[in-house]
Amino acid sequence: MLFHSWRHTPSSKRFLRKRRRWEQQVWQGPLGALGILVLAGAVAYRLAEPSYGWSDAFWMAIITLTTVGYGEVHPLGSGGRLVTVLLLLGGIFIVQLVIQSFLQLSNTGYFRRLRLHREQAMLDEIRDHVIICGYGRMGQEVASCMAREDVPLLVIDQQAQRTAQAMEHGFYGITGDASLDDVLRKAGVERARSLVAVLGTDADNVYVVLSAKALAPRIQMIARAESQEAASKLRRAGANDVVSPFIAGGRALASKALYPEAVSFMEVLAGTKYQIERIQLTTSQEKFSKLPGQSLAEIQLGNRSGVLVLAISSSLGVQVNPGGNAVLHPGDQLILLGSPRQRRAAETVLGLVTARVEVLEDPMDLQS
Repeated sequence: MLFHSWRHTPSSKRFLRKRRRWEQQVWQGPLGALGILVLAGAVAYRLAEPSYGWSDAFWMAIITLTTVGYGEVHPLGSGGRLVTVLLLLGGIFIVQLVIQSFLQLSNTGYFRRLRLHREQAMLDEIRDHVIICGYGRMGQEVASCMAREDVPLLVIDQQAQRTAQAMEHGFYGITGDASLDDVLRKAGVERARSLVAVLGTDADNVYVVLSAKALAPRIQMIARAESQEAASKLRRAGANDVVSPFIAGGRALASKALYPEAVSFMEVLAGTKYQIERIQLTTSQEKFSKLPGQSLAEIQLGNRSGVLVLAISSSLGVQVNPGGNAVLHPGDQLILLGSPRQRRAAETVLGLVTARVEVLEDPMDLQS
């Protein structure tokens, strides 16, 4: 689908109303005439041939107008033959008029507009979806990973071939420039959960982020950057997070070299809903005093949320696989494993003592 910008000024609105009325007249007139001709032919057959029932009369009228030539239901008399001749002559004119009308509508883009209207009506029903700007190699990988979740995905790409490919994969698709406000509006950016900008150049991604931020200030935006300078500009433009393929690839290689077991564990988790989360606890002793206790057993973090506490990091060191007697202190870090629902429940249990939450994607993050 390719959407064009159009400002509806008063004069343009009058033009649109006139065009709609003209288009309706173009197809309603010939189709109405064809229907009247069929009805008139059936009535004429019924009167000219007393042996014909209404079903026979309508059948004869239709096969005569379409020149199918299945043969007469019953042998026709002189009156029936006269009706057939008149139907054939009238049919030549009316059918030709109908064909010309549909060709005229096709040349003016009427059927294309109907198709676009239906497609836009379908897009208008999408809520809480993810918009992927660019369906190259990275965009396809992002969509493939997100397809495991029950989240609607909408792909925007300037190449119609890529958009068609995305639709074949079961996603919604729009062919257009993702940096244009009209295209983003058509994609429902105001109703979207998040936007992923993975276009080919940093400049394109910056334009997309700027446009999306202006239309939907609260949307979560993740962008691709080729350099640190571009990453800085994307953050200033409004991106919530920026990913560099080169930096991420380098970190992945370093992780596999230094922590192969941890990387394998993270790769296993990548195929599930479970993730590792780091929670930075507040340094405020006043907020800590509002907890029901100091130890994990007293807080009942695991029982009340379902998360698995992997480690507690403090100024004294790291406690791996801590037991219920492990005590929390202001400024500690908790490393948890759980599903999104379980992790949200853990954050609720900790309440005000939570200062910052971070989902870990890389084993090397555990070392920072």
